[in-house]
Amino acid sequence: MEARYSRERREIEEDNYDDVLADEANEDAQNDAQNDPQNDGEDNDSDDDEVINAVIVTQPTTYNVSSGQDIRLECKIAPPDGGVVQWSKNGTHYFLGTQKNFQQNLTLYIDDRFSIPANSTDLLIRDVKLSDSGSYMCELLQTTSKSIEHNLVISESPKVIRFTASNNGQVVEGSDLLLTCEVSGSPPPQIIWSRDENGNKRLTEEDGEFLKNTVFIKNVKRQHSGKYYCYAFNGVGSNQAEVYIQVKGKPRVHVHRTVVNSAINVEAVLQCAVHDDLASYIRWYKDGQRIEDSSRQYSISTRGQHSNLTVIPSSDADFGTFTCEAENELGSHNRSIDLVQSPVVEELQVDGPRISWTIHSHQPVEQIEIQLKDMSEDGEWRTLSIPVPEGKNHEYDVVYSLDNQLQSGKYEAKVKVKNEKSWSVHTDSAYVEIEAQPQYIQHASIYRGSAHSISSSSLILAASIMYLLVRM
Repeated sequence: MEARYSRERREIEEDNYDDVLADEANEDAQNDAQNDPQNDGEDNDSDDDEVINAVIVTQPTTYNVSSGQDIRLECKIAPPDGGVVQWSKNGTHYFLGTQKNFQQNLTLYIDDRFSIPANSTDLLIRDVKLSDSGSYMCELLQTTSKSIEHNLVISESPKVIRFTASNNGQVVEGSDLLLTCEVSGSPPPQIIWSRDENGNKRLTEEDGEFLKNTVFIKNVKRQHSGKYYCYAFNGVGSNQAEVYIQVKGKPRVHVHRTVVNSAINVEAVLQCAVHDDLASYIRWYKDGQRIEDSSRQYSISTRGQHSNLTVIPSSDADFGTFTCEAENELGSHNRSIDLVQSPVVEELQVDGPRISWTIHSHQPVEQIEIQLKDMSEDGEWRTLSIPVPEGKNHEYDVVYSLDNQLQSGKYEAKVKVKNEKSWSVHTDSAYVEIEAQPQYIQHASIYRGSAHSISSSSLILAASIMYLLVRM
């Protein structure tokens, strides 16, 4: 009668696991009493009967496993069929025996990666994920509950989830740049930042401010353009990502020559180039006045970021200062070129006591001077006149040595040249070093006589000795 009542109660309260366990225990006790041949139907109140509880023989363990592998958390009990085991993680029930726990009001979904292997009370987790890390409890449900707790630690190689730059890497010169590198992994990865600058150069505190997974670079310049790298590592593995930064700014104008020599009715080409990532609009000016493209006196040829202005002077008034200006949406920049009739001196170089330079002049060169100043003294400048070499295609290549002209020491040198129109402007200073010449000393002979007299005396002495030896 009691057994039937227990079964009915289990069917009504199917989710009450404590009652289920109690009912099963009562049934087992009654069945054992009925099958006992020594039981004659009378009550046996012997105090010798003992209830033996099962025990968990597995010790608490910390499991370390890499992401993607399988792991089996052990929970052996003795005797093996001595009770029902319940698995839970961080207080949330996963399994009761071999059945997944779907209690009412429980929204937890236990996917198929979790299972109880056949003929065991262990918990098997396949293809472990980082989210599986945590504390797992194996609890033996009986009159006196027993439990152990395992700690599962998942190791995962770093992964760069996202590497971004402010404004998608398109930064205006003078603004600030923020780099953000989101990473995952276990243990938490460390991040190293670097930049492609003559090789992979690591960023330091001098380059920007570092906050966890970001770098903040203030007041970026053109030289900050290029590739940046986020390198993540944690001892398990490493991963990296890159982002390209383009720093945009106003144009930068470059001219091939700042001074150009020409003459009346001689064509001169003034060259201008723009260094800019954005398309720029290029204009030319003469002494501050805009030169129109339709002007007959000038010819402008612009291709992309390069522009040439062709000038054929018809009078002295056509010489002067010409300016190339470039403009984009971020600003403008210009450089000037002087068109002159006076000589132009370029490529001034020094090699020991030798000094060389090139002269451009469409008019014949009349005079060349080197001005020198001893740097060891506060003396005055002195001038050396240099012979005028023959020119070719309006160019004069001059090489002059100063070693026989000056005493030893260091000198500051400047060059200027005159043609029939005027003197050129002084060149920038060059520095010449004259080394001291070695002095040779003539040694005096210890003999005052000539080599012939010395030789004759020696011969006479030798002959006398030979004579005496023969007589003896």
